[in-house]
Amino acid sequence: MREAPDVAADAARAVEDWLSAAPDLAVQRPRPGAWLTALAGERKRSIPVYLELGGHTLAVESFFLAAPDEREVEVYRLLLDRHLRTYTCRFARAPTGDLLLVAVIPRHAVTVAELDRTLGQLLVTADETYWPAIRLGFHTYIEREQAWRASVGLGRNPIT
Repeated sequence: MREAPDVAADAARAVEDWLSAAPDLAVQRPRPGAWLTALAGERKRSIPVYLELGGHTLAVESFFLAAPDEREVEVYRLLLDRHLRTYTCRFARAPTGDLLLVAVIPRHAVTVAELDRTLGQLLVTADETYWPAIRLGFHTYIEREQAWRASVGLGRNPIT
């Protein structure tokens, strides 16, 4: 069954409308049907978001965290447990080992309200999960940094 030709245009229009409603967001359009922006979080200050309209879906991808240096199993457990409280967003592992947040919305379901719900969930999930994931996956590095900060008279990094 073929999709009506205006579904793709409607989905693209919904993305443009959502982005237009947030004039403070810088948006790049690398090619037709693709958008790149960044959401502002509290703990994870910049949350990059790439949206791409495909043949049947709108894919939403966000870089979450570099490949963990240590305690990978604990990091993955944290992220999998977080799946229980998300709407459409899921954590994924890129071939490089880096961690992403991804969501897929069927093209016919792409509306401003659905984008708002999905991107809001992405923002909350990234922001709430970032520090616990950093603390697990980069514990040794953080402790070395805290020791250095103390040796030069700086306060502790708030991530700890």
